[in-house]
Amino acid sequence: MKAQRLFAGLVVGLFAVTAAFAGTITGRVFLDTNGNGAFDAGEKAVAGCVVSDERAFARSDDEGRYQLTLSAGPAVVFVVNAPGTWPAARWWNYVADGGTDATVEFPLRAQEQNGPLYFVQGTDPHIQTNAVPMYRRYVEHVNALPVPVKFVVHTGDLVIDSSMATMERARELFSLYEDESKGLKPPLFNVMGNHDNAGVTNPKLKGDEPGFGKVLYRQRIGPATYAFRYGPYHFIALDGTMIKGRSLAYGLTQESADWAIRYLAEVKRDEPIVLLIHEPMFPEVGGVRQPDTPKTRPHEARLRAALQGKKLVMTLAGHTHSRNETMWAGAPHIIGGAISYAWHGIQPYPPTPRAYVLFRLEGNREEHVYLDWAEEHSIDIATPAFTDLVRSRQRISGIVADFNAEVTVIECAIGGQTAAAKVSRRGNLATAFEAALDTTKLSDGAYDLLVTTRVGNKEWTERHPAIVVNGKPAEFAATGGAKLSFRVEGKLTAEAQVSCNGQPLAVSAATATEIRCDVSAGQLCRLNEIVIRAGPSPGSKKAVVIKSVALDYNGKRCRDIRYAPLARRPLTSKVVSYIDLVYEDSAAPAK
Repeated sequence: MKAQRLFAGLVVGLFAVTAAFAGTITGRVFLDTNGNGAFDAGEKAVAGCVVSDERAFARSDDEGRYQLTLSAGPAVVFVVNAPGTWPAARWWNYVADGGTDATVEFPLRAQEQNGPLYFVQGTDPHIQTNAVPMYRRYVEHVNALPVPVKFVVHTGDLVIDSSMATMERARELFSLYEDESKGLKPPLFNVMGNHDNAGVTNPKLKGDEPGFGKVLYRQRIGPATYAFRYGPYHFIALDGTMIKGRSLAYGLTQESADWAIRYLAEVKRDEPIVLLIHEPMFPEVGGVRQPDTPKTRPHEARLRAALQGKKLVMTLAGHTHSRNETMWAGAPHIIGGAISYAWHGIQPYPPTPRAYVLFRLEGNREEHVYLDWAEEHSIDIATPAFTDLVRSRQRISGIVADFNAEVTVIECAIGGQTAAAKVSRRGNLATAFEAALDTTKLSDGAYDLLVTTRVGNKEWTERHPAIVVNGKPAEFAATGGAKLSFRVEGKLTAEAQVSCNGQPLAVSAATATEIRCDVSAGQLCRLNEIVIRAGPSPGSKKAVVIKSVALDYNGKRCRDIRYAPLARRPLTSKVVSYIDLVYEDSAAPAK
C-alpha cells in the first residue's frame, strides 16, 4: 500500500496543472493462460506491476487493475513485467492522444527464470536496403547460438539515417528494421539512438510533420525510456539523445533521467540493475570519475546519485562502433561494437570480433564474449593489440568463443613461423590461448598473423594484419614515385614537418583540410615510415587531428593497416604511420 500511495502521489503531482486536458487509461495486468489476449474467468491477476507512459506511474492492484492519468498529446503506455512473468503479447501500446480515455490490457505469461541468464546486446544496426543480406546473417547467427538466449537488446541507431531523412523515408527505414528483425527468435527490446530521431536535422522539414522527432520511434518501436524484469534483474532503457532546436546533442535527457530516478526509488538495494543507453555515459578512468559537464550533459550526475546504494551490475552502450570497457557509477560500462561494422563502420574488416556481445549473468557473476556474425567460432586476439608493432619474440594471446568447451587445438603463425598455443578454459563462454612467435628472421613489412582453431576435422582461422619492424629492410625497388596525402582537422602550423623514412618532404595543401607531398622513388621502401610532427601552437586550445594517411603508388592507395581508413589520430607531438607498398590488403584503387 505504501508503494501504491507513492506512485499515486507522483501521478497527482505531475499532472495537477494539466488535469483539464487529462485522459484516463485503465486496464488490467494478468496471466493470459489461454493466449487469447483477454482476461477470462479463472485467469490470475498480476499485482504490483508498474504501468507508465514515461512520465506518470501507476501500479496494478490485487485484481491486476491500474489507472493512469495522461496529459493531452501522443504517449506510449507500457507495463514493467513482474519477476517470473514475461509479456504474452506486445508490452506497450501507442496512444495517439492521452487526453482521451482508453483501455489498454497487458497479458503476461508465467516463465521460469532460474539459473543463468543469457542475453545478447547488439548495437548500431543502421539498417538500410543494401545491408539486408548481412543483417540477415546477424539474425541467423544469433538464432543459432547453442545457449538459451532469453532476449536481445539493440542499443540504438536502429536505422540510418532517419534524423536527416524525409518523414516518408524515415517510415520506410523503420518498416525495414521491423520487418527484418522479425526473424530473431528471442524477444527483442530496443533503445533509441541519435539516428532514430526522425527528420530533426533535415532543414527542408518544418518540424510539425506527423511523426517528427521522437514521435515516429514511439509509434513504431515503443517507449524511449522503460524497464523490464527478468528474475531479480531490472533492465532500464534510457534516452541518451537531446533535441535542441533542429540539432541533436548527446546526453541523458531530463525526461529519461526523471523517469529512471523515480523508478530506482522503488528498486530494492539487493536487486541487480542493468542500464541500457545508446550514447555512452561519462566513464571512469583508472577508477577516477571524470568530471560531468552540467552545461551540455547535466542529467548523468542526477542518475548517478540515484544509483547510490543500489546494485548496478553494468551499463551497456553503443554509438561509437567500438569495443570499449571502462567504469561508470562504480560498475562496468561496456560499448558493444556495431552490428553494422561491415556496412556502416569505418573498418574494412574488424580487427577483433565486434558485431555483438553475448552476456551470461548468474548471481553476482557476469561474463561476456564478443562475437562476429561472419564467423562460426569468433577468435578474439588480445596481444598484440591491433595498433602494436611486432618485434623479435612476440607473445600471442586471446580467447575463442567456445560455449561447449570443444576447442583443444589452437595454432598461431606469421610469415612462415608457427607455434602451438597453450589453451585453458575461460569461464563458461570461451577458451583462452597463449603462444610465442619468433619474428626476428622476418623483414620489415606487413604480414598476416593467423590464429587457427581446430575442433575435430573442422578449423577456423582469424587473420590479424600486423606490422613487423625489426630494422631489416626488405629488398624493394620502386618503379616510380608516390604521392603522400592525409587529412587534417584543425590547422597545422608552418613549423609542422612531414618525413618519409627519415627524409623531409615538401608539403603542399590541396585544400584547407588535405595535405599532399611528393615522394620520389629513391625515398621509398617496401615498408615506409611516415612521420607527421606538430609545430608549436601557442594559445591553441583545440588539438589537431590527422586521418586518412595514404600513399598513392602504382595506381593503388596504400595505408597503415593498423588503423581504419577514417581513424582520427590526435597530433600532440607526432603521428607515425607504417605503410607497406606490397601487402595487398593495405591497398585500394587510388582516387
